[in-house]
Amino acid sequence: MSLNFGEIVEPSTRAFWDEYDEEAADEESTFATLEWIWYHNQEESTDEQEMQKTLQTPFHFVIIEGQKVGSFVGKVLQNGQCKPICQLSCGTVSVFHLPAEKLLLCVSEELEPNLFGPITQKLSRWLEAAETVSTVSLQPAVLYKGLAEHEQEKVCFIKVLGGAGENSSLADFGPLEAPNVITGVAAGAASYRKFSGNQATVYGCYLDSVILDSVSSAPILRLLKTLRVPCADRYEMKFKTSSNLYM
Repeated sequence: MSLNFGEIVEPSTRAFWDEYDEEAADEESTFATLEWIWYHNQEESTDEQEMQKTLQTPFHFVIIEGQKVGSFVGKVLQNGQCKPICQLSCGTVSVFHLPAEKLLLCVSEELEPNLFGPITQKLSRWLEAAETVSTVSLQPAVLYKGLAEHEQEKVCFIKVLGGAGENSSLADFGPLEAPNVITGVAAGAASYRKFSGNQATVYGCYLDSVILDSVSSAPILRLLKTLRVPCADRYEMKFKTSSNLYM
């Protein structure tokens, strides 16, 4: 029997649907309970008061997204001395507040596509209030289409979309061209700003390995400094012994 494109063929048993309904209910419960966990003395201030502290003065909002990016940011941001002010209940999104630099920094390691929208909503107050918004998305280089020959030898190259970033003077930057796309919380934040009538700059950092080292992290550290993020000049990854075999 031939089927038309898009036709839904229901299974003959409801056992499948019962299982699906349970999974859907669990997902909806996760989205509904997505809340900020604030790290402060509950007796001195409330969560809303802590939120207002981050909105009082004009600030720049930077979002960094990628696999295992949390440990990298935690080590290079103010030489590892800066601690997050809050974290989402999903455990993959943290926010750092640096009042002296007029900077708010969000770090996301979330991989679940269904959570990108709810996370963006939880960031909405900062996205609306920020003077500028920049997102930095770490992606595998194999996902980039139309790679130039001189970029194939690089362990990290950066592409830019929107805002003033396309006019950047850094030699490593180039415009993000079709058919390449940005996804995740970075895309959600940029879209939120666009439909709110504001600008956002999206930086795609394409890496030959998801594990950052001193070489692949160098362009990213230069980018963060350009975005006025106070970070170290160099990142050294600590290797862990994976076996007891020695040469």
